[in-house]
Order: sequence, then C-alpha cells, then structure tokens
Amino acid sequence: MARAVRTRRRAPAAEGRTLARAVLGIGALSLATAVVPFSPTAPTRMAAAMGGTALVLGALLHARADRLPRALPHAVLLLATCLVSVSVLASTTPAGRVVTAFSYVWIALFTATFHSRRAMCTHVAVALTGFAAALWAGGAPAPAQTWGFMGTTTAAVAWTVNSLVLRLRARADEDLLTGALTRGAWLAEADAAVSRATRAGAPLSLAVLDLDDFKAVNDRDGHAAGDRLLTELTGAWAGALRPGDLLGRLGGDEFAVLLPHTGAGEVPGLLAALHAAHPRGRWSAGVAEHVPGEGVADWIARADADLYAHKRARPGAPRPEVR
Repeated sequence: MARAVRTRRRAPAAEGRTLARAVLGIGALSLATAVVPFSPTAPTRMAAAMGGTALVLGALLHARADRLPRALPHAVLLLATCLVSVSVLASTTPAGRVVTAFSYVWIALFTATFHSRRAMCTHVAVALTGFAAALWAGGAPAPAQTWGFMGTTTAAVAWTVNSLVLRLRARADEDLLTGALTRGAWLAEADAAVSRATRAGAPLSLAVLDLDDFKAVNDRDGHAAGDRLLTELTGAWAGALRPGDLLGRLGGDEFAVLLPHTGAGEVPGLLAALHAAHPRGRWSAGVAEHVPGEGVADWIARADADLYAHKRARPGAPRPEVR
C-alpha cells in the first residue's frame, strides 16, 4: 500500500506550541542559574543574557505557533545547540559541564518527537559534534569518557523515541480496515503535491472512487461482507497503482487516488487497470486535473461533480425530479 511522507509548508501547530514552551522554559531556567549559580565562578552574565533572549524568542514563537515556517523549528534547534555548546565551553566546573550538557538530551527529545529519522539524526550529530568541540576547547578532564557517556545516552534516547513516534504516526495515517491513507493524511499529501506540481509545471490529477450500491451489500449480506469487499477492492487497487500514486479513504465507501505527473486524458487507462484488478467490484469514478491556483477542496469538489454525473448517467440510475 502506498505510504505517505508528510510534507508541509508550515510546521504543525503542536510542534510550534511545544517549541515555544520549551524555549520559554529554557529562558526561565537560564535566568534562575544566573540568580543562583552553580559556583562563584559561573558565567552569570552570559546565563542572564541567554535567559532574556530565550524568553523573548519563546514569546515570539508562542505568538505565531500556528504559522511557523517549516524550517524555523530546525533553525531554532541549531541555535539552541550552538548556545548549549557555548555554555558547556564557558562552564567552570565539571558538575556545571555535565548539567549543562544534559540540555542536548532535550534537543534530541524534541527532534525525535517531531521530525523524520534523517532530520533527527542530523540534529543529534550536530549536537554531539558541538559537545565534543566544547569539551576539547575547554580542556575538560576525561573528555572522551564524558562525551561517550552523554553521546550514547543522547543518541539512544533519540532513536528510541523517534522509532516509537514514527510507528504511531504511520498507524495514525493508515486506515485500519483498508490500509489506505486516512482522509487527513491524504489531504496533506494532496496539498503538498499541488505545491510540487505548481513549482514544476507538471500535470496533476485525482480520481474519486465511490462504490455502487454499497449500502445494499451491507443490508443484504451484513457489514462483515461490506468490510471484506472494501478490503479486497483496496488491496487489488494498491497492486494496480503505479509507484507514486496515493490511495486514500475519504470516508465510508469513497476513496481518492492522487495521480502525480498525470493529465486528465491519461486517467481513463489507469481506471481501466483498477477495474481489471478486481472485475467483480462495482464502482464509479470522477476525475479532475488540477488547475493552477485551485485549492484542494475545490479540486475534490470538481471530481465529485464528475463522479455523480457518471452515476446519474448509468442505466437504471434514479434521476432527479425536475419541477
């Protein structure tokens, strides 16, 4: 079954809100260490400056948490990594270095929760590189052992959390009965595909598929039979689709197929392949090629209109009353 890879122009709102709270918390903690330092030689002025800056940044992030550009959280994490590394370098006691270095774990937890495996590995690698540089430049005792302990802990925590999050995310994006993408996941993919097609000037089409007389199947043979039909059909469709095509379940017995690099004139051949994959299944389809500047909702509405025009044109189909 086609699997989605989320692509957004904006960071998810939950990521923005969590990042804002984390930065605000770091700011408050930095100010606290400036007021109550670990030692008489601790760099309190730097801690105070970093704390104040973090509070301002956190407030700005909180104000725009629902509208953050996708790249901004990554930039904030890189900035946080640099500041933590500078703080480790400026620490004047072994205890101060270790406590400060624990901030890398929080950076790793954040990226593991919200980012892809590749992005998470990149952030962790940058953090551990900064930690190594700070230990070496600061002349810390036993730098290899310190780096090895913190590095292993940070990487293991990040990998474990990221693996769990990716599994949960995949299950949330996949319809439990049919294995197709859920409505939300498919719409996110459609929105991203529109952006890519617009930039590349490539054609992009969708087909809305709706089972014929599905209610009659449920009423006559039971819901278990209806579920079997949905499972068989979507399994057959998945085998007939091309790499890159994405099948989603919009709801009930209505499905949609995203067809990148495909003009409307090519879609009938693809639909014929879907019919051939499961000849006993009866369904109708509506097709629409994306028009530049058109929103996804309007695009689906055009395909739906085409679908119901085909349904009304079927022999024996009920016709609307004309007054």
